[in-house]
This record gives sequence, structure tokens and C-alpha cells, in this order.
Amino acid sequence: MDRRTSYDDDIYAWSQEQAAALRRLAETRRDLPNELDLEHVAEEIEDVGKAELRTVESFLELMLRHLLKIASAPDARPVRHWRDEVVLQRRALDKDLKNSMRQLLDLDEMWDTAVKRADAALDEHGDALLPELPQACPFSLEELTAGSFEIDSAVARLQELSAKRAGGAF
Repeated sequence: MDRRTSYDDDIYAWSQEQAAALRRLAETRRDLPNELDLEHVAEEIEDVGKAELRTVESFLELMLRHLLKIASAPDARPVRHWRDEVVLQRRALDKDLKNSMRQLLDLDEMWDTAVKRADAALDEHGDALLPELPQACPFSLEELTAGSFEIDSAVARLQELSAKRAGGAF
């Protein structure tokens, strides 16, 4: 028998396993009460896991957005707040990111959203986003979630990439 995932260990994997088990049950057991709506129960349980995944995606996008703002406007008043936010998002990832989610995360999509939102936020305050940022996320999930992650190194990489792509010296 396959080892089942514990709800407390990995809610995303657990929700997917439970939804699949309920669907198998609905297909194979015709003696269940008619009022038992297993398909919708399975969908609701799946949605619990999907909400957890969206939460992790939000942490990553916020982390990227704040890194972009720090790199683009290092002298802006809210830099300390942005740095604190990166630290908070990193801690939240440590707690909530599960192995079963890793292959489902699209960093390039999160990067694109972070770039657009950082640009809009900076523009509101008279600052500008770094020019010529890469289209794809310049960080791997492993880098963003590593215990050795350093904000200053990530910011420096963004600034160097921008300068290099813009053709200027940094």
C-alpha cells in the first residue's frame, strides 16, 4: 500500500490524494447514499490545497516585487520596509512551501507579475523600475528558498543584470 501523506506534513499533497480517493470511491461504490455528493466534496478538498499553493505563489511574487523595488530605488524611504517584507516572505516560504508544490510553481509568471506591480508602485512615488530586466525570473526556486539567501546579493544581481542588458557599466 502506498504511504499516504499526512495533512499536517503537506496539505497540498494530502488534498490531492484525498480528492482522488473520493473520486475513486464514487466510481467504484454504487451502494453509497445518493445525498453524498462526492464529486463536489472532492472539489472542495482539492480547493483547500490549491489555496495553499496560491498562498505560496503570493509569498514568492511579493518577495520578487520587493527585491525589484529595492534594486530600483535603493535610496527610497520605504527600503527598510521592503527589506523587512522580503524577510517575512522568506520565513513564510520556509513554513508553507511543500515539496509537492515545487513543480507547480511558475517563477516566470510570478516574475512577470512582480515586475508589473513593482513598476506601478515605484511610478506612484516618482521612482522608476530598473531598465532592461530579463523576461524570465533570474532566480531559481532553490536560490529564493535557500537558507543562505541574502537580500543584498539578490539586489546586486538584479542591478548587474539590468546594467549589462542596458549596455552600461555598473
